Amino acid sequence: MKQVLGLASILAAAAVMTAAFEVRADEVVRYTVKKGDSCASIARHFYGDSRYAELLHEANDIQGPQPHALEAGRVLVIPPKPTAPTGPDAKLTAVRNHVEIQTPQTKPGRVNDPLYRGNRVATEAVSAAAVTFRDETQVRLGERTLVVILGDANRAASLRPTVETNLVTGNLRAWMSKSPVNRVAVATEAAQVRMIGGEAAVSSDEKKTTRLAVYAGNSKITAARKTEDVSAGYGTKAERGKVPEVPKPLPHAPTWTSGVPQVLVDRGTGAPPFVAEFGMPDGADAAKAHVGSWHVQIARDAAFDDIVVDHVVPRETQRVEASSPSPGRYFVRVSAIDEDRFEGPYGRPLPFGMVKLDAQPTSNGRRVTLEASNVTCVRVGNVNLQAVRSSIDLRKGERMLVRCAVSDTEPTTLIDVDADANVSHAGGES
Repeated sequence: MKQVLGLASILAAAAVMTAAFEVRADEVVRYTVKKGDSCASIARHFYGDSRYAELLHEANDIQGPQPHALEAGRVLVIPPKPTAPTGPDAKLTAVRNHVEIQTPQTKPGRVNDPLYRGNRVATEAVSAAAVTFRDETQVRLGERTLVVILGDANRAASLRPTVETNLVTGNLRAWMSKSPVNRVAVATEAAQVRMIGGEAAVSSDEKKTTRLAVYAGNSKITAARKTEDVSAGYGTKAERGKVPEVPKPLPHAPTWTSGVPQVLVDRGTGAPPFVAEFGMPDGADAAKAHVGSWHVQIARDAAFDDIVVDHVVPRETQRVEASSPSPGRYFVRVSAIDEDRFEGPYGRPLPFGMVKLDAQPTSNGRRVTLEASNVTCVRVGNVNLQAVRSSIDLRKGERMLVRCAVSDTEPTTLIDVDADANVSHAGGES
C-alpha cells in the first residue's frame, strides 16, 4: 500500500531540510557558484530566506545593478546567519528623469536608495524607475506611476515568498526571481492581481480600470469576488466594481523588416541616424491585428535598465530613426499595443553602436583617436589584428582601416579613417 504524506508532514520535512543548510554562528562556509545560481537562491539555500542576500553582497563585495550575474565557478564566503533579516525590503535600482520617493520625507530618488514597508515611489512624465526586492524580484514603473512598497512576505504556511505592492496609478512590469514559487501581489482600486513566476504587467488608468498582461508564467486577477486565471500570452481587464473580463490574446511581438546591427561613425559633424523598420510577424497587417500604437524603447544596455528613449507612436509609424548623442552601444526594441490598450511582448532587441573618430595632424603624420565606449574596434591590415584602445600615430601616407562591432556575435562595420563614410558591413574580419 502506498504511503501518503499529509501537508503537515511535508512542511515538517521541508523545515528539516532548510535547517540542515543553515550556517552556524561559529562556522565559516565557502560555496562554489553553479550555473543558474543567484544571490537570492543561495541565501534561500543556506539561510532558508532570500532576504539574507544582502549578507552575501557585503561579504563578497558584490556590487552593480541587481539581479547580479554570478559567474559559475566563483567561490563565495557564506557569513553566519544573524538573528533577523538585515537591510531594507527593497532598493531603487534604476532611475530615469524625475522620480520621487517618500520615506516618509519626499525627496528625489537615487539609485540604491533603500525602501521599506510603507514607502512610496512616484514617477513623473517621461520618467521611469526600477525597484528590486530582497529576493531579486524586480518591478519597473512606467511614467506617471505611484506605488506603495509593502515588502516581501515569506509565508511559512505555504513556503511561497510574495512581494507585495499597491499600484495607485500608472503601470508597472514585474520580473519574478528565478525561484518557481515566488509571487508578486499588486493591489489596485479595482482588483487584486497575483503574478506567479515569469513576467507580467499591471496598469491602472484614469478611470481606475485595471489591466493585466502576462508574458511568462501565469497570474490571477480578482475583482468583484470573481477570479480569472490568466496564462502567458493573454490579458484581461477589470473595471471598477465589475468582474474581470474573459482573457484574450495579447498582440504578437513585432519583427524587424529592415535594419542590421551596425556601428555608425561621427567624424566631427555628427553620426548618421540608425534606421530600421518593423511590423507584425509574417507580413500580417497591423490594422487587421488591431494594433493601435507601438511602444519604442532605446537603451544603453541589453537589459533595458538604462533607457534613453521611451515613446509610444501611432500605428502608421513603422520606422525607427535613432541618432546617438554620444559614443557607445545601444539597443532598440518595439512592442505592439492594441486598441484596448493591452501591450504585447517586446520583439527581439536590435543593437547598434556609434564611435567618434578624430584625426589631428602631427609633425610626422596624423594622430587618430577613436572613442568607442562599449563598442569593440580592431585595426586590420597585413598585420595581426590590433585592438584600438588609445590614440594611434600614423606616418604620412599610412592608411588605417578599423573594424567595429557592438558584440562578438554581430556583424562588423569596416571604417576607413580617410573616407567620408562607412565602407561596408561583413560578418568577419578581412
